[in-house]
Amino acid sequence: MLAGIVTVITMAALPQQAQDTAARKDTAPPSPTATPTIEQIRYLEGLKTATRGVAQIRDGLNRVARTQRADSLTRRRAARRLGGLCGTARSFIVSGRPKMQPNAYADSMRILAKQLTTRLDSLTSVLPTCEKTAGRDPVVATTLTTRLKNYDDALLAFRTALKPDSTKTASQQ
Repeated sequence: MLAGIVTVITMAALPQQAQDTAARKDTAPPSPTATPTIEQIRYLEGLKTATRGVAQIRDGLNRVARTQRADSLTRRRAARRLGGLCGTARSFIVSGRPKMQPNAYADSMRILAKQLTTRLDSLTSVLPTCEKTAGRDPVVATTLTTRLKNYDDALLAFRTALKPDSTKTASQQ
């Protein structure tokens, strides 16, 4: 046992000659990107909060879709759950939406931010109806699905424009 400890200490004290001798490449620092302003950070925080609500709507719609071939009791429970999730989603969206001011961005990003908030507002407008009638009216799920798709398209366009183009070299940026 003592010999093992001495061996470990000796190996740690000796210079490590068995290391890879290949030259290491220094990683280049990331290209400088524009630092987001306080308003832009606030917009993204609001979007993060609203996205939590959208995820709840998605969960409710998935539950309803999975139960389409089940018995009526299971479908009714899924629809009621969708109604409850619509209420919870609305609280998340309503708390995050005021932070999302499109004028935080300039030019084309402002247009995309405005479209995103408009689609989010459209989704929010149907949530009280969903909350009240999701258990009785199957059309609510169809309406929500359509508005959710429109929101997803706007979110994808916004996030795509937000990321710097990785195909450009540092000198082109």
